[in-house]
Amino acid sequence: MTDIAACERLLSRLVAANWDDDAAALRRAASRGRLAAEYLRRMAVWADALAVPEQWPFFDLAATFDPAVETDPVWMQRLEAGTGHRLGTMSTKVVTDMFRWASLGDQTKERFPTFEDPYEPMVQLFERGGEIWPGHREIEFYGGSLPFRGIADRLAQAPSQIDAVTLDEVDAKERIRAEQSRARIAAKRAEHITEKTQPPAE
Repeated sequence: MTDIAACERLLSRLVAANWDDDAAALRRAASRGRLAAEYLRRMAVWADALAVPEQWPFFDLAATFDPAVETDPVWMQRLEAGTGHRLGTMSTKVVTDMFRWASLGDQTKERFPTFEDPYEPMVQLFERGGEIWPGHREIEFYGGSLPFRGIADRLAQAPSQIDAVTLDEVDAKERIRAEQSRARIAAKRAEHITEKTQPPAE
């Protein structure tokens, strides 16, 4: 039985996401990188548990979990109608399986009660600045990218905190780091100019 309520909750979040806000995406590139890494880790855990490591990282998890799950196009239609935004190929693939996964309801928790939601990091990545694109063995997003690495590496990766407060702190630290880096570069340039313009010592 399809969990309509779970699909509606997912739809509400995705409709409210910043799909076309490039400025927000750029400000949040660091946290989006963390979310991409956590998505790869969680998908690795699920791929390993379902014995499909060769399909990781982008695979139809819901269909692997339950081959009988149906794809209802109405959710994508409502999403694109609600946002006025047509998703690219990679985002469409991921979001389509998100809705299939949500439609499974409690079945996933009944079978794997201790596992984390595989798609929560990607939902938040979308919420913090829009789409992803296929790269050469990497996730690309506005303002950054993240290599897949191997599934063994991602399985060994420590879980990341992805609450809003932590993610905002990640972005704040990156802004400070970038500002300090720019300040150092500017100081070196100023020093170099000063050295060139000073009269020669007598």
